Amino acid sequence: MRKTVKPKIETITKVAKDQMCQNKRQALAQIKRIKWNIEFKNKNQKWFWDTISKNSLSFCIGPAGCGKTFVATYWALQHLANKSSKYDGIIVTKPMVEVDGEKIGYLPGNVDEKTEPFMQSVYYNMEQIIGKDRLDILRKSGVIKVIPLAYMRGITLQNKIVIMDEAQNSTPSQIKTFLTRIGTGSKYIVSGDLGQSDLKAKINGLEDSIRRFTGVYKVGFSKFDMSDIVRHPIVAELLNRYDDDLVLSTEDAEVTLSEWLKDPTFERPKYNSNYFGNMQNNA
Repeated sequence: MRKTVKPKIETITKVAKDQMCQNKRQALAQIKRIKWNIEFKNKNQKWFWDTISKNSLSFCIGPAGCGKTFVATYWALQHLANKSSKYDGIIVTKPMVEVDGEKIGYLPGNVDEKTEPFMQSVYYNMEQIIGKDRLDILRKSGVIKVIPLAYMRGITLQNKIVIMDEAQNSTPSQIKTFLTRIGTGSKYIVSGDLGQSDLKAKINGLEDSIRRFTGVYKVGFSKFDMSDIVRHPIVAELLNRYDDDLVLSTEDAEVTLSEWLKDPTFERPKYNSNYFGNMQNNA
């Protein structure tokens, strides 16, 4: 009788799917055997990685699609997996703010179930790195845990890697509460996009922190720009059209489109990318 060959899961670290993973011990043992070797897509990803390694607290800002969340989660998982690591868990938090006032309504369930819709960016990256089975086990066992900002008061996070994503949606007061939870042996990673805040306040917690903490010992900073976008090159071009200096047509959308269709012209890409070069070569 022919044996069925189990396929291997497509993860960045090439974790084999056919490894049995039923408990915390197996999940941790398997990620410890991973050959960790991140491939940086630009020089600022490497800068961000080194900033995290050298400091107790690291801030990173940049537009969407630069790999901020990916680098932070890869660093966290790799150092959790290190056999000589002092870290015994990963804490993830994110401000619970809907996009531009959009309401998703009451969410049933426990804390993890209520916060899951907000944590998809982090979970997606973790799943790509170690696979869904291991991620699920580590979440259920509490090795990887979500703590909402509202629950931070009164706790101390020791020997943890703590990731705060979308920090531009936090208030200065929330950031203060979050940062002062850091305990012995912990590493804090805070990232966000200053251009995509959904808060109505004039100054968000991420902007306030950068203005407040530059120059503090063991607090590191890194920054991405539009040329660092790796999600898809067109993201940089689209974000450029949201620049405050852009003057929109005074005509309505239908008239604007009709006028453009009479003589359709295209701007050259403002940001260097092999992607657009390949498109032109294949045209």
